[in-house]
Amino acid sequence: MAVVATPNQSSVKVKYDYGANVDGDRVYKTKTFGSIKNTATNDDIMAVVNSVSGLMKADVTVSATNRIDNYSLSE
Repeated sequence: MAVVATPNQSSVKVKYDYGANVDGDRVYKTKTFGSIKNTATNDDIMAVVNSVSGLMKADVTVSATNRIDNYSLSE
């Protein structure tokens, strides 16, 4: 029997760079945004990530953005 993959909602994990601490080490924080429609395009997701990032403190930058697509598998 063939396995059927049904798309669920996606999520996006964004890694923010908060600059260096007093010891000179980089400080990173990660935020996950869930409940994203699986039909959202990568361009749409990046536009939202960039908009949200624009609301953060001036010295915070996006270090990485990962899209996570989830599927339910059934036979």
